[in-house]
Amino acid sequence: MTTTSSTSTAPAGSSIAGNGVQVARPGPRQMMDRLAKAKHRVVVLGGGFAGVYTAKYLSEMLGRRTDVHVELMSEENYFVFQPLLPEVAAGGVSPTHVVNPIRDIIPKAQFRWSKVQRVDVANKIVYALQGEGKELVAVPYDHLVFALGKVSDFSSMPGVQQHALAMKDLSDAFKLRNHVYRCLELADIEDEPAEKAALLTFVVAGGGFSGVETVGELSEMLHKVAKHFKNIDPSEFRLVLVHSRDTLLAEMPPKLGLAAKQILQRRGIEMVLNARVRAATPLAVYLNTGTVLPTRTFVCTVGNATNPICKSTLQEDGFVEAKVNGRGVGLFTVDLELQCQGHTNYWAVGDCAGVPMPDKPDELCPATAQFAIRQGKTAAQNILATIDKRPEKRRKFGFKGLGTLASLGNRSAVADMMGMVHLQGFIAWFAWRTIYLSKLPGMVRRLRVTIDWTLDLFFPRDITQMESEEPPQLRMAHFEPGELIIQRTQIGRELFVIQTGEVEVVDPDGKLLATLQKGEVFGEKALLTDAPRIANVRAKTAVDVLVMTRPGFAALVAQFHPLESFFGDLMQKRYPELLRDQNLRDVMAAAATAATAPTPAAMAAAAAVMVEAVAAEAAVAVAAP
Repeated sequence: MTTTSSTSTAPAGSSIAGNGVQVARPGPRQMMDRLAKAKHRVVVLGGGFAGVYTAKYLSEMLGRRTDVHVELMSEENYFVFQPLLPEVAAGGVSPTHVVNPIRDIIPKAQFRWSKVQRVDVANKIVYALQGEGKELVAVPYDHLVFALGKVSDFSSMPGVQQHALAMKDLSDAFKLRNHVYRCLELADIEDEPAEKAALLTFVVAGGGFSGVETVGELSEMLHKVAKHFKNIDPSEFRLVLVHSRDTLLAEMPPKLGLAAKQILQRRGIEMVLNARVRAATPLAVYLNTGTVLPTRTFVCTVGNATNPICKSTLQEDGFVEAKVNGRGVGLFTVDLELQCQGHTNYWAVGDCAGVPMPDKPDELCPATAQFAIRQGKTAAQNILATIDKRPEKRRKFGFKGLGTLASLGNRSAVADMMGMVHLQGFIAWFAWRTIYLSKLPGMVRRLRVTIDWTLDLFFPRDITQMESEEPPQLRMAHFEPGELIIQRTQIGRELFVIQTGEVEVVDPDGKLLATLQKGEVFGEKALLTDAPRIANVRAKTAVDVLVMTRPGFAALVAQFHPLESFFGDLMQKRYPELLRDQNLRDVMAAAATAATAPTPAAMAAAAAVMVEAVAAEAAVAVAAP
């Protein structure tokens, strides 16, 4: 793609603060021709309900007109029907059946697969990365629609970012499904009662729609597949829902929130109310009440924050932030025509818009699909009326809601129909499925979901565990005081570097061998041999560690010779019997080869090394296992 320098003044070659960054033209020749013909350029940011339906309605209203160019920018090329994500995670619906290609929904608009970097309000340009993030593009606009969804922010809860599973998009649902089956496979062959109990404990944080529906679907899934695991009794499953309030589903009438709680409790789901998550580790979830929940599965549906693009635009470009009870909520203040306050030709819909409720101006519209879709239609009408200079055709947003529904799994739900009829149990579940099936875009997708639901009534669920990606070679981990980071007798595969806090190294008898602090390394013996660990390492304080696998470390050492020198000296000092004046890289290569196909002889040799090392290292009190 043609690029221009940052000194160029045309929109196709604009710059970022004159820093010399090369900026690509908006697109190929065909797109440039359409842009040249268009007198008005409308850019929509975001591929969720609000963004997709704004572009859809506007492009349909335009018909054959070519004087208006409509473009939607999104990081994914598919639209996710989020109400069905918990069923995807529970294996009740195929992942591909709840997504639609955005191009199919908005065939008359231009779709751009890209990641927005920032909005230049002064020059009316959106800067975005495209081409797998390898080039920066400048997209000009005359009208800009903010429809970006919220993002997860777990910064106030140590360890949650590293160890919690989310439930925001398709990849999250797919990851949760595979993780649950992994835990079941491990639990089925686990002989340690405490570890088995942790593997069969599933903690969900958040008592809103996402959290309640996720824990309900997980409960149904676990009891349906339990018969495949001969060493697991369904009574061993423990599901826990943690919520910061005393009632669930605050968006619904209290009566239905109570009904949802009672339905879930009858199915054995524990309720931990008026409690918040304080921290999370690979081993447990810690609550602010002092409760510790040992678990290997933690789903966090709380911790939503303003999209960074919206946040920076609000702070830097004079947009007015919406407030609730006098407190800023990170949303664009808009009028009932969905235009941003104080900015002509800027619009906001969906999760990033503070839209007043038509009949309650002191309240904001909830961030639900039914409101987002109708906001998209109203915004499209008003954008077109503004372009055509027909103010009499502008419409005010007047939708007040049709009610709310929440599925609880196991053919039960709660439903508030128009605020007048309250349903619970099977009839509410039937209403939930009927309504959401009708809202699913595309007849083909509706048919496929219907088939999935029908098959689920008569056939067992697929328990195939499919890993979509390899584990990261480098990651962060958080541990709370007293937790074991390395357990004696485990075969080492990873190296740890302390980022914050302190750890203690103790021998099999509990004798303290060393205390390690920020910047120090432990577990490095795993890079040299597959011998089991010969000591325990536990967190003395809350600690954050950088975890590096053997392949990841080998790749770094190969590229950065100072690292090879540092770790070579360290290991020569700690483990001379393993290096024996050999090159660190050669020893690691040999260890990696042995790790790929261990033989009985190799395992016996590793055991011998372990026995010798226990005696030798306990005597010299080495600094790390």
